[in-house]
Amino acid sequence: MSIFLNSILIFSQIFILAIFISLSGYVLRKLVINFAHLPKFEEDGLYGFVLIGFISLLLNFFIPLNIFFNSIFFIIIILIGIYFGFFRQNKVLVFKNGLLISVISFLMLIYSTVNRPDAWLYHLPYSSILNEHKIIIGVANIHERFAHISIFQYISSFFNNYLFLTNGILIPISLVASFFFIYAFKDFNKNFLSKSKAIYSYLTFLILIVSLYAFNRYSEYGNDAQSHIFYFFFIIILFKYFLLEKNIITLKELSILSLFVFLIKPTFILIILLPIFLYFYFEGKFNIFKSFSFLFCCIFFIMWISKNFLATGCLIYPLLSTCYEKISWKTTNLSENLLVNESWSKGWPDQKEQKILNKSEYVKKFNWVETWSNNHLLFVLKKILPVILFFVINFLILYFTKNLKRNTYNKDFLYLLLFSLFFIFLWFIKFPVYRLGISQIYVFLILIFYFLFIKNINLIQPLMCLKYMNKFIIFVVLILLIKNSLRIIHNSNNQLMPNIYYGSNDNRIEKVYNKKNIFTHFKTMDNDLCGYSKSPCTHLEKNFLIKKKLGYKIFIIN
Repeated sequence: MSIFLNSILIFSQIFILAIFISLSGYVLRKLVINFAHLPKFEEDGLYGFVLIGFISLLLNFFIPLNIFFNSIFFIIIILIGIYFGFFRQNKVLVFKNGLLISVISFLMLIYSTVNRPDAWLYHLPYSSILNEHKIIIGVANIHERFAHISIFQYISSFFNNYLFLTNGILIPISLVASFFFIYAFKDFNKNFLSKSKAIYSYLTFLILIVSLYAFNRYSEYGNDAQSHIFYFFFIIILFKYFLLEKNIITLKELSILSLFVFLIKPTFILIILLPIFLYFYFEGKFNIFKSFSFLFCCIFFIMWISKNFLATGCLIYPLLSTCYEKISWKTTNLSENLLVNESWSKGWPDQKEQKILNKSEYVKKFNWVETWSNNHLLFVLKKILPVILFFVINFLILYFTKNLKRNTYNKDFLYLLLFSLFFIFLWFIKFPVYRLGISQIYVFLILIFYFLFIKNINLIQPLMCLKYMNKFIIFVVLILLIKNSLRIIHNSNNQLMPNIYYGSNDNRIEKVYNKKNIFTHFKTMDNDLCGYSKSPCTHLEKNFLIKKKLGYKIFIIN
């Protein structure tokens, strides 16, 4: 197929998928949050990932997410969306919104690469497992990184159907950023001219600029970017709750989003505490416990910890206190795996002293701080300095144009600032890598600037300010378009879609049999990574004892 025709095909797939995900979010919000909900294309799109994550996780307990079953449930969800009136909204508006989302996603996706090496190491191999097998007990014994799986591996695997084929594995991640950018832009513009909503709108504007700065490269989207984008989305809804709509519907949204962020990245487990804290101060708290949204969150959480237990032997991996030693399929060398991850995050390979500390000694008593400060801290500062500079310039503009007036702060923001400070502290003492702390760092900075000047915003000429802010957004977007255009030109000799295989489509793999001459898994040759090859696959030397119980495979280290 020619590049032109292939481009048309890919764009059409993105467009259809964008409409479908928005429809899915509409169904979720209609059934779980508020039956009177009216369609909001971009916002529904972000909630659409939640519904697909729930359905794909549930299905995989009983069936593989293969191309046939995925296609069946894809059609079922569309029919449910039609029944509940998704297409009764303005169809021209749906088309325009879908087109805009698709253009952004398409430009980010084409001639890009997957997140290397993690995508080939465990994201795509696990997607292959999901597409070929129902849940495998002890799957983390095949590769310890399978214990770190995100709900997004389930979401991506769900879209490998007859309509999208393997392109469906790649497209959803690009749509997360596309939906969020447009949602934040529209939300900012809708509320800025209202005096009572100006501060909320300005906070949304800052998050939008930070997101455009931090998440404009598809090749950096592993499991981290999605967690940060959804955390930003959660924070925007939290700002709305603090400043505009302290009601049960917003509280339900916060509950679902906090859980979903945790399912993307377990390091975000802390944010589940925020809706719980808000419940205690909500007058109708007992009505929430009777709601379907509460039941939905409970089922989703129970399914996830059950999946974790079956995969690793831990309810919440890698919390050692939630792991069970007496089960046969427990993940081996858990303590060593955690030590390796923590020591590398803290810059253990960067040591230059004459006496090199081993991993265990390095992470003790802050022995790592000096080495980390001389290396990764400088990288973190390099990344956040432009954002701090942008915030300072904004403060100076508002100050000299007399758009600031002394005002009291919202006490809810003080609690959120303390929470963010604690969140940053945990990031620092456990996994102080920039890619794991992007949203936490920037939310903390935004809250600091809230107390310094944002709370004092009193716009004299809001329409003029809105015009200048929109011009700045357009300027940033143009820079990113030029950047992506140059990337596309420079990489135009590569294939149009990111390569889900390590090397060619025919990965060099071989069948591995255990001591009883029973086939157990595939292994790559010459330490190649698995990518989206036949599954289960690993590049490591492994010997398994395979058991079967109630039709489920159990992988035990032999």
